[in-house]
Amino acid sequence: MIPLLVEDALVVGMTSERDVTPGGAVLVEDGVVTALHGEAVARAAGMELAGRPLERLNAAGMWLLPGFVQTHVHLCQTLLRNGPDDLELLDWLRGHVWPGEAAHDEETLELSARLGLAELLAGGTTTVLDMGTVRHTDAVFRAAAAMGARVTSGNAMMDDPATNPPELLAPAAEALRETERLAAEWHGAAGGRLRVAFCPRFAVSCTDALLREVAARAAGDGLLVHTHASESPGELALVRERTGQENVAYLDAVGLSGPRVVLAHVVHTSPAERQLLRAHGTRVAHCPSSNLKLASGVCPVPEYLSLGIHVSLGADGAPCNDRLDVFAEMRLSALLPKVRLGPGALRPYEVVRMATLSGAEALGLSGSLGSIEEGKRADFVLLDPDAGFALPTAWRDDPFGPIVYSFDRGHVAATYVDGEPVYHRTLKPREALAPRPTEVEAAARKLRTRRG
Repeated sequence: MIPLLVEDALVVGMTSERDVTPGGAVLVEDGVVTALHGEAVARAAGMELAGRPLERLNAAGMWLLPGFVQTHVHLCQTLLRNGPDDLELLDWLRGHVWPGEAAHDEETLELSARLGLAELLAGGTTTVLDMGTVRHTDAVFRAAAAMGARVTSGNAMMDDPATNPPELLAPAAEALRETERLAAEWHGAAGGRLRVAFCPRFAVSCTDALLREVAARAAGDGLLVHTHASESPGELALVRERTGQENVAYLDAVGLSGPRVVLAHVVHTSPAERQLLRAHGTRVAHCPSSNLKLASGVCPVPEYLSLGIHVSLGADGAPCNDRLDVFAEMRLSALLPKVRLGPGALRPYEVVRMATLSGAEALGLSGSLGSIEEGKRADFVLLDPDAGFALPTAWRDDPFGPIVYSFDRGHVAATYVDGEPVYHRTLKPREALAPRPTEVEAAARKLRTRRG
């Protein structure tokens, strides 16, 4: 790989709120940031004097940020976008999502993942924590490997015959074997970009025995656990009926808590559950668009942060959003708390951190991702403030307000993973890997026919 010098950008490093460098530079060698700003320029000049090849990227006028990290998505659901509206969570799952997922084969699932990843990369998201469906999860990893994204995923576990449709039911032993097989095949693949997680869907779909075994195996294997929790009132009522406990408290009781556990949504929690989240360092993935569309509620993010509970961001699945757009999630995350708590409830910097370094922390990757620092992987996004209608930005000295309130994914000029372009608004280096519109519509029709 030829070294790359990105120069003359506004570099927003995200190590702190003050880590903003006008006219900054980033030197990338073998996919790693090796020098910043003046040192980067000097080392690059030395390379050229020594006759070494060097690629220079003039990023004048651009804002360079760490690649965005989304900690809850469903790539298997991208083909289910624009399904029925005006449903609450459980009706939506039973009536649209579960039948749609059950209709997938390897081909349609890989196309769904390619479509989702193309959208994510075009929006500046470089890293995702994904939950697959019950089968065909290899297709997600194949798509991620080809498209250059950084993806942690796993097969969704649904072993309780009392609560799951027969088409998606997989006994606990089968589900666990499948995760272990995926880990042997994909964990650490593609130069470390791909990882496997245990993905019990949620407490309603899993037996107590399965959840306890997931906790034990994840601890032994060092894998993440990715599940849903406390998303909607209907879900909470079912968990109480089945277990006699609140959702987060029940998951904690079966061993699903701690810094390697990511709970999506966590909208409804008791004071005692919040203390459990704080004490054990369990990660929360906030998905505001999804929570609003399904009328699930609004996650109390400022209260969580004030307690020291870790919160990051995710778009959830395309059919409950219906976009995989981190800018939309950032904007909603900043606006929603103001209604309850006042205008300063959540500052723009905190929101951008949730979408970058906090996301990397949730995935256990903050040593290599989430900020622009020497020694970290060169995952970054170039934003063009002149695109669209975000100008002027001259009224303030920091970039965070414009990013959260004015920018959208139309401001993404390029997205890089390991120093390689995976999206560019004009060059489109991986355009051939994104499915064509005719392919997308044909695959969606196939799913609709299969599900009846």
